[in-house]
Amino acid sequence: MKQLSIFIFIFSILLSACAPATETTPAPPTSVAGVYLSTEYADAASLRNQLAFGTLQLSGTPNAVNAEQAQALIPLWQAIIALSGGETTASEELTAVQDQISQTMTPAQLQAIAALQITNTDLSAFYAEYGIALPTPVPGLAKVPGSGGKTEEEKAAAQATAAAAGITNTGTSAGQAAKTLLFEKVIETLKLITP
Repeated sequence: MKQLSIFIFIFSILLSACAPATETTPAPPTSVAGVYLSTEYADAASLRNQLAFGTLQLSGTPNAVNAEQAQALIPLWQAIIALSGGETTASEELTAVQDQISQTMTPAQLQAIAALQITNTDLSAFYAEYGIALPTPVPGLAKVPGSGGKTEEEKAAAQATAAAAGITNTGTSAGQAAKTLLFEKVIETLKLITP
């Protein structure tokens, strides 16, 4: 009996040695856009914002979106706007549409966008052109929840300063407008490309 046990043990080792090796495949990136674009540099904008702002920046270049791509991209950007306003939207839904946008663009276009290294500062300048001032937190100083907001005098002073600078949209409404303005401008630009 002991010999049979040894024989089975050796046979199982030999059998496992002859079995095909399992291939380990690297985990796919969490986003198709992440294959080309990165947020691993200082002040990097989100992948979605890089795609949007980058699409605008490609206009007039050899990598500009063509009419066929524009037709495919318009409903995708409209979906991003619709999903961005939903309180129950899962981030996976937005990422799925973002991936479809990335797949509609060519590798050369995505590489050109990546080369721009779009930052939040770039986006703040873009929004400022449309009269939207985004709050810029002081690096290293996070707002403490429950610490209260601005006093009425501080709010009035901020509004007066914004009005004097010609900025008509600040605060929470600026956040809502900024959330879709970039995507709306992409759609406007793409509509100009379609026949």
